[in-house]
Amino acid sequence: MPVLKRRSRIVSFRLSQEEYDALKDTCVAQGARSISDFARSAACRLARDGNGSDETLQAAVLTLQERVEELDRELKRLAHLLEASQPAAPEKKSKLAKFA
Repeated sequence: MPVLKRRSRIVSFRLSQEEYDALKDTCVAQGARSISDFARSAACRLARDGNGSDETLQAAVLTLQERVEELDRELKRLAHLLEASQPAAPEKKSKLAKFA
C-alpha cells in the first residue's frame, strides 16, 4: 500500500458561479470524491506530466504531422495498388489520380 504524505499546504482560488458549476459537473462526471480531490489530482498530474509548455505542444504537433504524412503516403500507395489491379474507366482514373 502506498505511503501517503501528510498534506500540510493549502491552495485557495476563487471561481465565478459558472466556473464552479462547470467544475462541479466535471467532478461528478469523472467520479471524483470532491472538488478539492479533483482539483488536487488535476494540478498534481499537470505538474508531474508537463505544464503544457510550448515544447509539449510542439512535440504533440510534430507527432500529429508525422502521422498525417504517414497516412498520406499509405493512401497514395493504396490508390496506386487499386489503380494497378483494376482497369478503370476513364472517369474513374481521373478520380483516382487525385490521390496519387
